[in-house]
Amino acid sequence: MLRLKSIGGLALSLLIAVPPGAFASSHREAPITALDHTADITDVYAFVSYDHPDRVTLIMNVDPFLQPSNGPNYFPFDPSVVYQIKIDNNHDALAHVVFQFRFQTHILDPGLPVGYAGAGNGVAAPANSPSPVAPGTPIVPPRSLL
Repeated sequence: MLRLKSIGGLALSLLIAVPPGAFASSHREAPITALDHTADITDVYAFVSYDHPDRVTLIMNVDPFLQPSNGPNYFPFDPSVVYQIKIDNNHDALAHVVFQFRFQTHILDPGLPVGYAGAGNGVAAPANSPSPVAPGTPIVPPRSLL
């Protein structure tokens, strides 16, 4: 019995030591999805809306492991992929409501890294900017370029 408790304690401590990201959703290991990452729907969430209790909020996560810190290396959406959320209202395994989403990526300024696209009226180099960037030099373009 003592040995069983020791093994159980070791297993639990190893489970706690695993970083939370290891439990994150990723379906890249699915054979067909691994060939087409743009079609990868990682999760779909449905819950009662916080501001309208008579409505349901649906959230769909697409293309796993992309975070704001990943920019400016974002993958564009594939316009040939149709994402769908199918709703069964009476448990008969038939879709009664279907939401379809198609995305298209528009790059209006291909020379501008996405992480720096638009900041209010733009950002200029500060007055104490070191050489070779002169003070007042535009660094981040205004949001109007988006």
